[in-house]
Amino acid sequence: MIFIETKTLSYQLSNARRVDLLTALEEKSIVPAIRSARLKCFETALVGSELVLEMETELATGDDANSEDHVLGDLFFHADHVFFLVFRELQSPQIRAGIVYESGTVEPFRKLDSFCSNVRQVLAAQAAPNEVPAWQHETVPMPSGFKSFVTKQNSDSLYGSVRRKSTSDRARAAAILEDTNARVFLRHAKEAHAEGYAAKMLAGDVAASNESSITMLTDAGLVEREVQISCRRSGHALFRLPNAHALAVVTVSDATCSECGSPVADEKVEEVIAPTRLAVSLLEDGAWLISRMHQLLRELGVPESEIAIGPSESDGYGQMMANICGESFLLLARDGDLTPAFARWAIDLEIDTQASHLVVVATGRFHRHAEMLLNNHARQRDRSGHDFELIVADDAATATEELRQAFHRVFSRILDEQLCDLDGLLGLSARRLILTKFKLASRVVEPEVVHSYSEPAEERQPLALSAHAAAGAWGTYSAEESHLQDLSETYVDDSYVGNEGPSESVVSAIDVKPE
Repeated sequence: MIFIETKTLSYQLSNARRVDLLTALEEKSIVPAIRSARLKCFETALVGSELVLEMETELATGDDANSEDHVLGDLFFHADHVFFLVFRELQSPQIRAGIVYESGTVEPFRKLDSFCSNVRQVLAAQAAPNEVPAWQHETVPMPSGFKSFVTKQNSDSLYGSVRRKSTSDRARAAAILEDTNARVFLRHAKEAHAEGYAAKMLAGDVAASNESSITMLTDAGLVEREVQISCRRSGHALFRLPNAHALAVVTVSDATCSECGSPVADEKVEEVIAPTRLAVSLLEDGAWLISRMHQLLRELGVPESEIAIGPSESDGYGQMMANICGESFLLLARDGDLTPAFARWAIDLEIDTQASHLVVVATGRFHRHAEMLLNNHARQRDRSGHDFELIVADDAATATEELRQAFHRVFSRILDEQLCDLDGLLGLSARRLILTKFKLASRVVEPEVVHSYSEPAEERQPLALSAHAAAGAWGTYSAEESHLQDLSETYVDDSYVGNEGPSESVVSAIDVKPE
């Protein structure tokens, strides 16, 4: 899984100064890959390296009309991340810097800040005082449909819902409920418990065939074992107790059966299982499916702040939206059949939110009429000129894999927009080069890299930004929160230089997939 973050600097550089900038960065051991390849080409052309720099200067500053496109940017490769610089002169002079990094990259935000600080220091050394402005973050606009979806939710209930769904117990239970047999067993246990024949769930063949399931569900907190006391004559369940200790208290008392009048100690005592409150809440309206989808989105790297969960309307339909790189994903789930009524509801909600991607998950049978309604709606959206995608899945795992590929397509478009200017310099797609680099790097187990800092280890401050990066979160971080007030390191390869301050960042996430 990889991410991207960018910054911009409103500043104009001639080709000669761009070359000087790349040269100065290379002196700081931040090696520009495109320039290195170009110099190697010059060396080959000159059959030696004595006049390589002179050829670079001549080509960059000559009278040729194409010389202005000689240095459009560069890439800087590291083990687990890639920096890029792009110089643009379209509407206004601008330098764009960014980082493409893996989810396991240590302190990516600080690395980008350090890289940008290095670039600005070089520019400031070549310019008049205070001529070089500060870096600014590029922000991805939030889709209006996603924004309206969020504002329609009750903030208190939404916060509570997300908080509950993010707990480890609930996430683990939702993962177990992906198993159809587990859900069927829990529903039978719930009905048996309500009707008073819960003891049969642990009797004979039923107990033997489901013993492993019962143990797994108990460990996950979905069922609990109780003690049930029943009348020996009528078989009517009198009451249930949480454990044998409570049974001992009852049996030594003078309590009698309300049916036959016999002492409770003489009545039938059986062990039964009962669904917990967690199980009941997850099974109600298919809430487990939305909980599971929420957990899987977080595992894909989608930040919590870019996920909105809609309230259940007691019709068995769950709703959730995600904002991925400025594109809205509407996820609708039902633990049951994909019926025409569910399909119409999904279409109406998609029209209301104007989502770019509609994801429908139903665990039961797919009605042909429902599929026809969804496919017709997708075709109409395409014919009307909208970039629209429909995903229909029969379980959370399939939906997650489809979402992984959809995120990859979105991210590829974003990376193409950021780096398309460099394709001509490379002679190949910069996007494909970077994605292939990460794909191949994932096959090699790299040893842990220990970064060297200038200050003693015992004096280092804790870095809050790494925790935020690992969780996929972003926001505005104050110096007090991140403890990054006094940074004076120098960036050498994977070491760091001073920081212009913690930053707000917009992050997009995607798994690396082969082309």
